[in-house]
Amino acid sequence: MTRSAKHAQRRDDLVAALRRVARERGMAQANVRAVAAEAEVSAGSVLYYFDSFEQLQFAAVEGVLEEFYERRRAIAEREPDAAARLRALIEAGVPDVISDELRLVYESIGLLREKPQYKPLHRSIVERQVMLYRSTIEVGTALGAFRPRQEQATIARNLVALEDAYDLYPLIGVELDRAACRRAVVEYAELALDCELG
Repeated sequence: MTRSAKHAQRRDDLVAALRRVARERGMAQANVRAVAAEAEVSAGSVLYYFDSFEQLQFAAVEGVLEEFYERRRAIAEREPDAAARLRALIEAGVPDVISDELRLVYESIGLLREKPQYKPLHRSIVERQVMLYRSTIEVGTALGAFRPRQEQATIARNLVALEDAYDLYPLIGVELDRAACRRAVVEYAELALDCELG
């Protein structure tokens, strides 16, 4: 393994350690010592690979957001039928269980005031999710499967907003049946697109 590959691997290991610490304690409670202990390295080693602890936190959030988007994109690409694709996106967007990774994403939103450098990351993930929905809606409309009753961009943004709201509810203690939440998003899509999603 080359020096640069070892360096990259060590950075990845530290990001993974931070994610494990954040899963147990929350992102706001994570610190250099906790990450060093989790990674079984010295605190100095953490700061050798990252200029600051904030840079490590940023790398962790960025990685989670990228993984989250790539999973959604892969789901969309597996479904050739626009209605099935829309349904699959909704099902992935309102999961039965909020993963540790998704929890980390929502926790990082609370850091935006102190860490405005996170804003472009969050804006990017929202916009890319909107584009997944919008492209699906455009294809379905062109094929005659959807008959939008609102602007396509508005429908796409509303779908992402509904997902975000239903995913935030369990994190703040509002317990709703997840299948019912998904149904509510599907019903909105059916109304907005004048279609049947099954």
